[in-house]
Amino acid sequence: MTHPANNLPKAGVMLDMQRHLQLQQSLFFEARLLDEERFQDWLQLLAPDIHYQMPQSVRKFRNDRSPEPPFGEGFIFNEDINRLQVRIKRLQSGYVWTEDPRNHVRRLVSNVEIYQTAKPDEAGVFSAISIQRNRIDGQQRILNAGRRDIWRETADGWRLAKRDITLDHSTIPDTNLNVFF
Repeated sequence: MTHPANNLPKAGVMLDMQRHLQLQQSLFFEARLLDEERFQDWLQLLAPDIHYQMPQSVRKFRNDRSPEPPFGEGFIFNEDINRLQVRIKRLQSGYVWTEDPRNHVRRLVSNVEIYQTAKPDEAGVFSAISIQRNRIDGQQRILNAGRRDIWRETADGWRLAKRDITLDHSTIPDTNLNVFF
């Protein structure tokens, strides 16, 4: 299965320096908002037509020539703005026992590449993210992923319009994915 965001340029025209730095700062700001559980502020960084997904990856041997699954590989999550709002309401409800007391979470965003797309008001962003999570049991979980984004420039700043997340793990190394990437 090919990711829909694979149509981003492999390497291409960079944004001018000011737009590049503004967008890069938006990535770091987004990580801080999520670390601080400022979810309503995070929602303001999203475009109304956001497509936020984590395809389920299938690891196969390099010589495996078996056909792709007939209905695709599926998704761990495949969400729009309404579904993201529901997830946030659930997390803030007080009924998610794995999040109470609050987990210590830190997102590290790195390997950021930013390119102009065919649309003048959009930029393609490749980045890596490492999410370090300490839960009440005292154990640390680390989730690593690659991200392919489309960010849209608006009068109010950059807004995330699309995010494809590729988890770097064969199996999910935690009991839940109550985090945003």
